[in-house]
Amino acid sequence: MSGSVPLSRAVTGTALWIAAARARESARSDALFTDPWAAALAGREGRDRLAASERASGRENPFLPVRTRFFDDLLTAATWAEQIVLLGAGMDTRAYRLNLHADTVVFELDVPEVFAAKSVVLDAVTPRCERREVRVDLTDQWEPALLDAGFDPTRGTVWLAEGLFFYLTEPAVGRVLRTSAQACRARALFAADIFGTGLLRLPGMQPLVDQRRSSNTALPFCTDQPGELLSAHGWRTDNLVQVGQPEANFGRLPAVAADADRAHDPTMRTCLAVGVRHH
Repeated sequence: MSGSVPLSRAVTGTALWIAAARARESARSDALFTDPWAAALAGREGRDRLAASERASGRENPFLPVRTRFFDDLLTAATWAEQIVLLGAGMDTRAYRLNLHADTVVFELDVPEVFAAKSVVLDAVTPRCERREVRVDLTDQWEPALLDAGFDPTRGTVWLAEGLFFYLTEPAVGRVLRTSAQACRARALFAADIFGTGLLRLPGMQPLVDQRRSSNTALPFCTDQPGELLSAHGWRTDNLVQVGQPEANFGRLPAVAADADRAHDPTMRTCLAVGVRHH
């Protein structure tokens, strides 16, 4: 994809970093979730990446476990869904650790390098439901591979893009949303975390921003209109939760009122967005 970072390199490193964050959360006495395999999946590289990211920002990132728990709850509440599609699955272990119905089919989409690393830890573990790996580049045509893996457009589906959009360009984000919407002929949800453009102004982001600009590479995807993003590409906005509001806090973040308006800088919002399609 022109103007973008090679996705395989970016997503592999990010997958290890996020696994390290899940491992740290799982070790807490008040853990929001438990992932018994996260530490092994992260390895030293994941722990080093997590530490480096927090040195750059100057603090521990409390958002990551909140995001994971929010999406965990969304998936377990969607008891009508027969399929779950994890877009950019990384080191995700939801097929192993969530209480999903045994007949649920979890499709994990990611590059081959991710699955090769993941298999070292998880090949000997039995998932709680049916799990299928789909080796694709999400910046390319990926729907044929998903259909070949057994995806059924007539079955209820939850699509999850956790930590993905930030690593794509705006056109690629649009293609992911449109492709998923067009693939559904039954009830479906699409969930994603979406950062406001103010993120790119934070001091800790400046080395990345400067590097991207100097190399004429697209900046990480952010938008201040998450609802409009969903509706423009085939999804009716069902829920927009600002991180810190009661639905996405769990006692870990500065409180944001449930009825918070745009009085503060709207570009600094991080939203957990859910779109819906009914047929």
